[in-house]
Parts: sequence; C-alpha cells; structure tokens
Amino acid sequence: MKAMHKNMCTSLVVVVTLLGSLIAPALAKEEGMAAEEDTWTQIGIYGFFVGIEGDARLNQVNADVDISFDDIWDNLDIGGMGYVEHRRGKWSFIGDVAYLKLEDDRTKAIGPLGGSVTLDAETEQFMLSGFVGYRLLTQDLNDARLGIDLLGGARYNDIEVELDSRATLLGLTRSASRNKSADTVDGVIAVRVEYSHNNGWGLTGWADIGEGSDSRSHQLFGGVNYTFKNNVRLHAGYRLVNLDYARNSFEYDLDYTGPQIGLAYRF
Repeated sequence: MKAMHKNMCTSLVVVVTLLGSLIAPALAKEEGMAAEEDTWTQIGIYGFFVGIEGDARLNQVNADVDISFDDIWDNLDIGGMGYVEHRRGKWSFIGDVAYLKLEDDRTKAIGPLGGSVTLDAETEQFMLSGFVGYRLLTQDLNDARLGIDLLGGARYNDIEVELDSRATLLGLTRSASRNKSADTVDGVIAVRVEYSHNNGWGLTGWADIGEGSDSRSHQLFGGVNYTFKNNVRLHAGYRLVNLDYARNSFEYDLDYTGPQIGLAYRF
C-alpha cells in the first residue's frame, strides 16, 4: 500500500486519542467522576462474512461486481477485523479497523484451436474508522436500559485493484496488466441505539453516512449480543457498508453485505 496509507492511519488514531484526552477530563470536572458501571473499555474482534455487489470501472474496463460469500471465502488470502471502545460517562471513543486481501484466477477455453484466456484479479482493502460519541438519552425500563448516542468521526478507505490477463492461441501469448488504487477520507455522522437487559441480552442498531471530496459512504447494522458474568460478550448481526468513489479513470460503487459475528471483552 502507499506511504499515505500509514500517514492517514496514524493521523486518525492521533485525532481520536487527543479528543479522548481533552474531552474526558472536562467531563469529569463538569459532572464529577462517572459511575463505575459507565466507565469501561471494550476490545473485540469480529468476522464480517461479506458478499460484494455493485459496479466498477478501471481505465476503460467496466465490470459488474457480484461476489457471493462462498466466492469471498474461497478467494480470501488474508483478513482481519477488530475494534476498541472506551466509555466515560456520557462520552464514548471508538476505533474500528478492517483489512481484506482477495485473489482470484480463472482460465477459460476460447475455441477448437486450444486457446485460453486467464484472468488474475487481486484486491487489497484497508478501512479505518474513528468516532467520538455523546449519549443523548438514557432511559431505565424496569430490568432494562435504553440508550441513544450521537457520534461524529471519519472513515478512511484504501483500496487497490490489480487485473492481469493473458491470452494464448497457437503458441502465442499476449498479456495485459492494469492497476489502480485510491484512498479516501469521509467525514461521518452516526446514530447508535442500544438496549440492554439485566439478564445479559442486548440489542444494537447503528446507522451512519459519510462524504468526502471524491467519495461517499454509508453503513447500517443491526445485531444482538449476550454478555457473560466474566464480561465476555458475544455479538452477531447483519451489516451493510456502501462505498462510492469516482475520480479520473477509477470508479466504484460497491455494497458489502452479510452477517457479522464477534467476540469482545470489557474491563
């Protein structure tokens, strides 16, 4: 990935860290120390079992993208996803990171003369999000609690696509290669709704929308979770992420959809 990749990741992490260090002390002075149950840190990992659908244009090549979960699983080279959240009273600070590298190669016969066409495709994608949130509403409901957060932050996306084609006919081979990459930063606003019951079960809903100079994005998530007495949390749900980018000879409008399952620990 490009050098800007590292610089942007570092910048977003620094911004979230600085906001946390500046706002949290101010909150403590204004409202006193937060209740113990409202001050915690949660670290988690998750799997986004994604299918990808949409369209893309690389130079003069237009392609409809329709990759099912089975295809993603077969062609996944490496991937990793995780998040961290720190809550202090009404304030929360969230960082989320996801990385995927997909490879696919297909060979197709093209006639009775024994020719063939081979297409190798490689996609590498890194996405980092950072948010600062404020709890607008906390409502106790008998043995449960309802909370609504308003959040603002940024989503950084770096995607690189490489296409290599080789055509062979009568012993002659012709090759072509195309490579494009783009990194974007969207300013994002989000709303999160959380419902938690004293028996350990809970529900979460998340919606956000973002926009940058050459890009747009939005995300929806709905899920259920269960927290054990040792503060280990299992969570599962369904997620949609849309990424839209257009500049020069590289365009894409892609929907990433599928179930998400994760494990977290709160302390």
